[in-house]
Amino acid sequence: MQQAARVLIVEDEKIISLDLARTLKNLGFQVAEVVASGDDALDSAARLRPDIILMDIMLAGAMDGIEAATRIKAEHDIPVVFITAYADESTLGRAKEAQPFGYIIKPFKERELYSTINIALYKSRIDKQILRQERLFGAILDSMEEALIATDADGRVQFLNPAAETLTGWSEADANARPVDQILELEDIHTGRPTSLPLNDVDVSEPHNVWRFDDLVLRNRQGAQLHITGTVTPVQYSCRKPETHLISFKDITEVRRMSATLAYQASHDALTGLLNRRELINQLAVLVEQSSPERPVHSFISVDIDQFKVINDVCGHVAGDELIRQCGQELKQLVEELPGDNNHLVARPGGDEFAVTLCEHDLSEAMQLADHVRRLFNRRFIWQQHVFQVSASIAVVPILEDTIDTYSVIAAADDARYLAKEEGGNRIKVYENTSATFVQRRGEMHWISRLTKAIEEDWFVLYTQKIIATRPDLPHKQEILIRLRDRDGNLHYPGDFIPAAEKYHMMPQVDRWVIRETVRYLRATTSNGSSPQRICINISGGSIADKTFVDYLRSELARSQVDPNAITLEITETTAIENRSSAISVIQSLRDAGITFALDDFGNGFSSFAYLKDLPFDYLKIDGSFVKDVDTDPVHFALVEAVNRIGHTMGMLTIAEFVHSESVRRTLMDIGVDYLQGYELSMPVPLGHEHASESV
Repeated sequence: MQQAARVLIVEDEKIISLDLARTLKNLGFQVAEVVASGDDALDSAARLRPDIILMDIMLAGAMDGIEAATRIKAEHDIPVVFITAYADESTLGRAKEAQPFGYIIKPFKERELYSTINIALYKSRIDKQILRQERLFGAILDSMEEALIATDADGRVQFLNPAAETLTGWSEADANARPVDQILELEDIHTGRPTSLPLNDVDVSEPHNVWRFDDLVLRNRQGAQLHITGTVTPVQYSCRKPETHLISFKDITEVRRMSATLAYQASHDALTGLLNRRELINQLAVLVEQSSPERPVHSFISVDIDQFKVINDVCGHVAGDELIRQCGQELKQLVEELPGDNNHLVARPGGDEFAVTLCEHDLSEAMQLADHVRRLFNRRFIWQQHVFQVSASIAVVPILEDTIDTYSVIAAADDARYLAKEEGGNRIKVYENTSATFVQRRGEMHWISRLTKAIEEDWFVLYTQKIIATRPDLPHKQEILIRLRDRDGNLHYPGDFIPAAEKYHMMPQVDRWVIRETVRYLRATTSNGSSPQRICINISGGSIADKTFVDYLRSELARSQVDPNAITLEITETTAIENRSSAISVIQSLRDAGITFALDDFGNGFSSFAYLKDLPFDYLKIDGSFVKDVDTDPVHFALVEAVNRIGHTMGMLTIAEFVHSESVRRTLMDIGVDYLQGYELSMPVPLGHEHASESV
């Protein structure tokens, strides 16, 4: 029979401590002792070695619960669960440093107390098992794989293990008593200059201090060059000066080679060897940032093969790939032969599209190169018995000091290139943002003034759709949806105006309008005594990249006194990946305030699996394209099941949208999805007109 867990209670309020002790006994725990101060807690922890400690944060006396918990963690590694009624932000920040295994809010409930203690005990037990395994495996791996050299106080070799003999080319007998610099002939990987390990410079004032080294090249006895990484550890016996140094290192030549290969593959197009779209955007961003009245202008040239789709359709992708290879190689050679410092870039963003960035070249020089490219691409392409006349539509976009960002350059090139193709191809179009032709071509430009009016005059209308929890312990939610009602009373759906808002960088303003009106609604429902609402709000990539967005949202919540826990912000998979660092920064900043986050449309491009573990989301919203036929498509069933399992493994709750039938609902329930959303459960209705929460 398993012995009951022994609990030490640290609580300075007598009534609460007695209630705790009674409750714990009723729940089957053993109360080891009840104390009222931090000092007594330290003494009892050392003397009784309880399984877990319930610690009041706000203890009377010189030592509060946080300090006591921190010391107990360091000295005895006993799990602590904090008991608190209220604490300010600085106190809660200190509490995190004590690494508690949970919090119990006063007044506590028996179910919550029982669950929190058992979870904490389980987590502590698992953590210790993992730590023991990590140490065991680390020791095994170190002894088997890493090279080890021991020197005396003067840096002369005393010992080499077999791995060190293999890497250096020296036997232990030959290396014995030689200076370690003779055995380890090292060079700096960046400069190529000889270097040595600073054995006598390692700080020995702290125990177990080590000096780590990277980016070194070992030239071994046979003349081979190996990239190595490792540590230097001083060993003291009876005096402050180290009497021995342990140098451990390993060969990372193959790892570096693979890393370089992966880095190249991540930044280059596999078919042509040119830069890919991601790297093009990164490099183009640098040029945009460098643009100023004091510097020469840069230019961006975008090229699209006119007859590429015909060639693909008639001859297949092999023929299309061959044409792309030929054009890519010749375009790269043409750019490399330009006079002057050749720091220009050639890329293949995708499909039949190429791009060139010209650094410090004005529009006239860019036009000359564009004409060369036009004539270069104007050719006959022969594939088996087929002959095609190939040409190119080319866009030239000056990068000036008033250029907004990278995406505005690419959007401008898309507009100009499309116009060139529409006019028959085999021609060059220079983007002019004041040209009426471009305004008309874009088609969406008329939305700019309408969106501005909508924001200023409140043309937007908020709708809501329920997100139903499938478990009784989870609260229902509702997603905020936006519509636009124009002066004529016509209701426009997001697909009508959101693309224009995104293209012309108006989404941050739209997002702020939605947040302001939603917070106003939450404040009104709270003040009239209605049940607390759990609201999901979609946030655009523009807001994620906006450095003032976090402060704006914080100020709105503070002004309205709305509980941040009521709000979940939804960020699409594409936005999270394309703005990964900004997304992580926004999430970390706002989660501290209590806001939760959902990764929307997850699974649409499965490239996001590589990034998912680094994105701190609370909810995983499965893309509706997989959900809508999950009951009939076995592939989509497997995908939804996998995403749901991964989300739960990473501690996230899952949401499935596009639930349009009872069959889909039942299938998702069987899979174990936590939340469901769709017309089968609830139709979108104007905000404030929603009915009582439904259950599944």
